[in-house]
Amino acid sequence: MPVVTGNFRDITNGSLDSKEGIVVFTLNDTNLQVGGGLRPDNSREVAPDPTTGDFSINLTQTTNMAKDAWYDVSVKWLGSDAPLIGRLGLKIRVPASGGPLDELYDLAGVGGGPNRRIVWVSQSPPSNPYPFMLWLEQEPGANPDPFDSQNTSVLYEWRP
Repeated sequence: MPVVTGNFRDITNGSLDSKEGIVVFTLNDTNLQVGGGLRPDNSREVAPDPTTGDFSINLTQTTNMAKDAWYDVSVKWLGSDAPLIGRLGLKIRVPASGGPLDELYDLAGVGGGPNRRIVWVSQSPPSNPYPFMLWLEQEPGANPDPFDSQNTSVLYEWRP
């Protein structure tokens, strides 16, 4: 399994002095991993080193799943009577090589990575499609000819 590393202080922009925190990685949806079977949408947790804030966790690769997949990253604060969950709005995609957390979030489109849900609208397919790209077989523009036989309005999705 790929190893994801990071530092708690980078996530929270603070220290570990006042509260204990656990970093939580939750798969966005139940999915099928190509060649690896069903992956439930469960959570994995890691406790950072209390002195340095460093952490390391084995996560399932998301870049080879049948549906678009990522992990939501959150923090579970344990310093109160009931744990509080801090949602970060951070999504990461995990390649086979794993890597540092601050490099994986770009793969989820947060920092300019690929948006896999863009729709190509044309009467001809894209010349270089990527996995999960959509193609609407339709004449682009404001006034497509409804009687043109090439305007099928069929939506295709490329699968790896």
